[in-house]
Amino acid sequence: SVGTLQYYKTAFRLFERFHFEHNLLCSPLTCPKEHVQTFLWWLSRRERPITVHAQFRALRAFFRWLVKEGLRTDNPIEHVQPPKINEPLPKTVTEQHFTATLLAINTKTFAGLRDAALFALAFDSGARLGELLNLKLSDIDLVQRFAKVKGKGGKERMIYFGATTANLLSQYLTQRSLRFGTPSPNAFLFVTNDGRPLSKRQAEDRWHKAQRKANLEPLPFHGLRHGFARMWLLRGGDAFSLQLLLGHNSAEVTRRYVTLWGTDLQKLHAEKSPVDALNLRLSRKQSR
Repeated sequence: SVGTLQYYKTAFRLFERFHFEHNLLCSPLTCPKEHVQTFLWWLSRRERPITVHAQFRALRAFFRWLVKEGLRTDNPIEHVQPPKINEPLPKTVTEQHFTATLLAINTKTFAGLRDAALFALAFDSGARLGELLNLKLSDIDLVQRFAKVKGKGGKERMIYFGATTANLLSQYLTQRSLRFGTPSPNAFLFVTNDGRPLSKRQAEDRWHKAQRKANLEPLPFHGLRHGFARMWLLRGGDAFSLQLLLGHNSAEVTRRYVTLWGTDLQKLHAEKSPVDALNLRLSRKQSR
């Protein structure tokens, strides 16, 4: 994707800049392990740990590729320890936060109705913003209530949504047709007031404005995805299904969600305990 290409370009340019600034004359084919270690230390004096870790991952992928292609026989980053990061807690949209935000939106306007439909679809499906903005009309089925999205690496998966979200989307599409005429199946689902595809920045700005209108501290749009994960687990959904719905390649992130909301899950279990539900009356027989 464009974002992935930009990620690698930024990382490699920074690595190149480090070599120039320190007069280290070598190419990626001859760069030693010591250069990688010194680069990460140099970067750690300037950037946040999470940024340093991102640079490490980019270089690791690059050097692995060089070895795989036969351009190097050794991997200079193979025995370099990745920088440690303290992952911040995800900023999660709760059901109360979401409800207050949606109620603050004026759905009598075209933009307001579109925003409500977009936000509801995000919270109801757990899809990433980029995935939702790339949806075409042919990708979504309002009757069966599912849509086909392309995730990271171009991998396709199905997302699902409920009747309320389907109703909002139906109202939005009706107003869209009245405003611009019947669109083609290949047209983008979410558009601006002048019919152009809604951009990521525009969607994030609208989400922030809606929260401020509801007198709430703005949370990032990605918080809707975290909120979906939390609600899925609280309502008894299993971690494996959550991993598939979110499109995670590994269970690591999903497992982190389970750990984060362990307290909530403990409360849920107290209400749903299978053995408690049986209301057993066990008697203790006295032994002779």
